[in-house]
Amino acid sequence: MKRQRGASKFEFAVTVAIFGVLAAALLVRLNAIQAEAERTEVNLTVRNIRVGIQLAIGERIMRGEEERIIEVAQASPIDFLGHRPRGFNDGRAAEASGQWAYDPVRRELSYLPRLPEAFADARELRWRYVARLDPSGRTVGASLVGLN
Repeated sequence: MKRQRGASKFEFAVTVAIFGVLAAALLVRLNAIQAEAERTEVNLTVRNIRVGIQLAIGERIMRGEEERIIEVAQASPIDFLGHRPRGFNDGRAAEASGQWAYDPVRRELSYLPRLPEAFADARELRWRYVARLDPSGRTVGASLVGLN
């Protein structure tokens, strides 16, 4: 009987199938990691904007300049981030996936996800920048409120 050297076609096919299954599992996991990274990036950006707003208001209160809180409420929330987020569009609307934009007329911050499936298939994420008023109508704060 002649002895065969190397792998048979069947062994080769099994090896290719195993590598195919492993590659598919790796791609699924990689997509999940990318989605989680984008969710984290968006959440951190919004959280940092909110903290920046709170710091700006707190600074005015500490200096006894409560009447200047209205300046915070009238500014763009992006101004309190310290730097423009990656993909920020200076226009009124985000135009491509991965872009942020602020519309000063509607007072809305928007983001177009690169991976909509990371946000329950939302094609656009939006937040409204609103002033908080006391009963006398004086501006005492500002907040970023999620719309979706």
